[in-house]
Amino acid sequence: MMRKLISVVVSALLLVSLVGCGTDLGNGIIKEYEDNKEGIHQELSELWDAFLEEINDWSETFATHSITEDHDLIGNRERGADNYVGTYEAAYTQFDGEEYIFGGTSLKRKDGGDLYATYSLTVQSGEATLYWMEGDNKIVIAETSDEGIYEFTIHAGKNFIVLEGKMFTGTLTLNVSQNSSKGD
Repeated sequence: MMRKLISVVVSALLLVSLVGCGTDLGNGIIKEYEDNKEGIHQELSELWDAFLEEINDWSETFATHSITEDHDLIGNRERGADNYVGTYEAAYTQFDGEEYIFGGTSLKRKDGGDLYATYSLTVQSGEATLYWMEGDNKIVIAETSDEGIYEFTIHAGKNFIVLEGKMFTGTLTLNVSQNSSKGD
């Protein structure tokens, strides 16, 4: 009987000391957090930014395969700093299909999102639509012979300038540049 009593007392003392250690450990962790709160938040912020940059890089890599490859284009494309800017000139003869000329699927473009396209579309026969794809929205830039400037802002997701033709014969000249007047 005495052994059982000693065993119960020792067990109770061990349990109380462990609970005390747990409390001290918890208090120590809280104190450490309070003392280093700014540094911890800064490191978490840097980790989050690095994570977003990796996702953006992956997204841009994916987008490289979304625009029409140079050898599959009817015309000649010269890219600028990335897939979003550059020049394109083409003469089409009974073209059926779509060409994703510039764009991508970035979360955030490194050089800023405000761009403008200077274009000249000549439709001799058939149908042609030059449009800006923003997400799932198609915003028509030109459907007939026309020339002008189209300003747009890239947002996270799909952003492409596309020419769609149905038995289209004609020409397209396109220059997409950074819109420096908006301060990006």
